[in-house]
Amino acid sequence: MKVVVLRDRGSTLAVVFILIFMAAFMAPLIYMFPSAAGGTLFLVFFIAFALLIFGGGLYGVIRVRSASKKAEAFFSAAEFSDSAVYLPGEMDFEVGVLEMRGWWSGGKNRTYHVSRKFTAERMSRDSRIPFIDGEFKAAVYSDGTGFIRAPAVRVLSEPYRDVVLIFMTSKGRVEGEGTVTVSTQEDSAQVSFRGDGKLIRGSVYSTLTKARRVKVALTTEGFSFEKILGAGTSFEFSAPMLPEESTVVVGNYKTVSPRSLAGRLGGGTLVMGHGEFTLRAILDIRLRPDVKAEEPFIVELEMEEAEKSEENEFEEEWGFRD
Repeated sequence: MKVVVLRDRGSTLAVVFILIFMAAFMAPLIYMFPSAAGGTLFLVFFIAFALLIFGGGLYGVIRVRSASKKAEAFFSAAEFSDSAVYLPGEMDFEVGVLEMRGWWSGGKNRTYHVSRKFTAERMSRDSRIPFIDGEFKAAVYSDGTGFIRAPAVRVLSEPYRDVVLIFMTSKGRVEGEGTVTVSTQEDSAQVSFRGDGKLIRGSVYSTLTKARRVKVALTTEGFSFEKILGAGTSFEFSAPMLPEESTVVVGNYKTVSPRSLAGRLGGGTLVMGHGEFTLRAILDIRLRPDVKAEEPFIVELEMEEAEKSEENEFEEEWGFRD
């Protein structure tokens, strides 16, 4: 099992930068204070306002740093095996599904926003958390725009309260095969694809006159971007739809985001998981809108009978069954 810890490496540097900038900004104002004469009251309010702004920024950075440290402390104290996470002692936690969505707003000075929703299915107290082989889906653009939905555990006990474990299983297979044909009066391309275990594979054959190339992209419902799998005239492509090995991500519920998670899973655009996805063929035509055609395929979660039996025992032990 692969373990990924969401660390905020820039927190310390940000704190130092804010403190230095605040000192450099405030020093001249404090020096001017004795000679301000009639403007003393205005200067007091200005200094107070500046301190409020700097203090707010410093609080935000310290909050992120504290959350990151808590996740790192949990990682150091816990033990991880291929099948479970062993806690440093008995703890209260919630088992459920974590849904996150990230997006940007604003123009030149954009702001990154994150919405988080943890749907608890059961509360428990134990010193061991079995790996959850449940369906997940992740679709995140390189700038952090997108969503992640996955099985998760949220710790309720101190000193690790709000530490969250996100489970991304490697179990499953790509089902289906087909052909996507995209054409204009001058250009045509045929994309054949099929599932091959955890991979989506295919080949492209095209006859191009005005189009520069054919692109093959991967996307899914609710995701307005694409992951480019290949581009050219005639070529083969393949892409993993599931992680190479089952992965547990350790983070803090207050700060975890699609951007931070996707960045630790390799960066770039991330599209993987279970459920329905879309394979898209695109004619890239110079000075004209792209021409597109697409076909869906499915990634199913499959488990061996022995694993299903273990899952049933796990559900009965935790009281998941009615």
